[in-house]
Amino acid sequence: MVDSARPKCAGPQMHQEVCICNGRSFQQPGRGMTILRPPFERNLPIPSEEITVLIPEARLHKRYRRLRIGMIALVSAGVLCFSAYVGSMRGSTTLHSGARTDSSGSTAILPVGTVINASTVTAIEMFSSNRGVAISTFWNKSFAKIEHSYVTATSDGGKTWRISGVLPDRSWTPPYSGNSEFVFISPQEGYIAQTNPSDFLFTANGGRTWSKVAYSGLPTALWLSNKTVVASFEICPAGWMGTDRCLTSLGAIPMGSLTVTGERQIPSIAANSVKVSEPIVGWSGSAGLAQDNTVLLATSNDGKTWRSVTSPCPGGRGGTAQIVSNSRWVMLCGRGVGMMHSYLWLYKTDDSGRTWSLLAEASPSPAGPSKGNLGPYALNAFSVSSDGQLMWMDGGPGFIQQSTDGGLHWRTIGNGFIPGANDNITGPGFVSIGHEVWIPIVYGGLVRATTPISWRVLGESSFATSG
Repeated sequence: MVDSARPKCAGPQMHQEVCICNGRSFQQPGRGMTILRPPFERNLPIPSEEITVLIPEARLHKRYRRLRIGMIALVSAGVLCFSAYVGSMRGSTTLHSGARTDSSGSTAILPVGTVINASTVTAIEMFSSNRGVAISTFWNKSFAKIEHSYVTATSDGGKTWRISGVLPDRSWTPPYSGNSEFVFISPQEGYIAQTNPSDFLFTANGGRTWSKVAYSGLPTALWLSNKTVVASFEICPAGWMGTDRCLTSLGAIPMGSLTVTGERQIPSIAANSVKVSEPIVGWSGSAGLAQDNTVLLATSNDGKTWRSVTSPCPGGRGGTAQIVSNSRWVMLCGRGVGMMHSYLWLYKTDDSGRTWSLLAEASPSPAGPSKGNLGPYALNAFSVSSDGQLMWMDGGPGFIQQSTDGGLHWRTIGNGFIPGANDNITGPGFVSIGHEVWIPIVYGGLVRATTPISWRVLGESSFATSG
C-alpha cells in the first residue's frame, strides 16, 4: 500500500501510469506500484516502507518477464518451424529426375515423407482413381545410371507422390516393356522382382525395410491372384541362360510370405518343344495363357493344370493377351517389319479359346489388309479395361492408340503427340481402373486419361531434352 504522505500528482505532471513529483517518479496506485528513483538517490538506502512495496512488485514483474520471454521463444520457434516446413514443401514438390545436389550430377537420398512430382515414376499400381503406389527412379545427369529408387504413394491420382521407403541399391531396373515385376496389395505391402540383377524382395512397411524371398531360377514376372502373388521363373542349367534348355515354372507366394510354394513347371505340349518360348502372354486373377512354340496353353487355376488352345495368330506367331474373364480373352498378334512398324491382328474369344473372331487388323503396306483403322505400329504394350470395352496399344513413341468399342475401331491419341509432353510418349505398359488409364513413361514420367479424350501429362523427366 502506498504511503498516504506521498505527494499527489496532478495536472500536466500526470503521465499515464507514472507521475513525477518533487524530482521523484511514482507509478499510479493500482497499476503496478513500481517506484522510480532519480539518479542522485540510487546509491542511498531505500526506506523500509518502499521495500514493502518493491518486493512483491519485483516478484510480479519477474514472473511477467519470464512469461513474455517464454511466449516470444514459443512464437519464434513456431515461425521457424512453419517457415522450414513451407520451404521444404516448396522444394520437394518440384523435384524431378533432373534434380541435382552437386556438380557431379549425384542426388542425395531423400527422406521418407518427401513429396515429389510424377516425373520420376517408372512403374505404377493403382488401387482406386486416387490411391496408388509407384517406384520412382532418379537417374544421373546422362540417364546412364540409376542413383536411387523409392517406393512412393499417391492420394491425388498421380499428380504428387510421397516417399515411403528406399529400394536397396541395384535392386530395380525400370521395365521398358513386357510383364510386371512389381506387385503391391497396399501402399505398405508388396514385392519387386528383377532378372538383372536377379533379386526378389518383399516389404511390409512401404519400403522402409526389405526382406529377401527364397526362390530358384530367375524371376521373370509377377501377378496378383486375390491375396496371393503368382510368380514365373526361368530355370536354366549352368551356362545355358536364355537357351532352349531353360524351363519355365510358376510358384505361389501368399502375401507376406518369404517362401515360394507349390512351384510347378509349365508343361511342354507342342511337338519337339523343350521349353515355353514366351513364358506368359497373359494373366488375370487365377487364369493365364502361355505360348509353347505355336501352341497356346491355358490355365484357370493358377497353373495347377494346363490345356492346349489353338492360337489365332497367323502361322502361330506370338502375341500378347488380355484376360477379361476366364472365358473371354483378347489377343493381339504381331509380325514386325522394322522401322517400328508391324502387321497386326486383334482377336477375341468368348469361349476360352475354342473359337476366335477377328476384331481389327493393320498392314504397313498401303495395299495390305486393314480393318478398324488400327495403325500398323510395333507391338510394345497392350491393355484392356476390366469390362473389355476400352483398349489401349502402345506402338512406340507417338503411336499410342485407343478403342472405345471393344476393339472394333481405333484412333491415335493426340495425332501422335500428347499435349504437354516434351517428346512422343511411350511406356512399358498400361494400368487401368475402370475406364481410367495411366502410362508410366520410359525413363520417368506419367500420363493419365480420365476419359477417352482427356489425356494429359502429369509429369515427365528431362530425358527427352538431355541431349
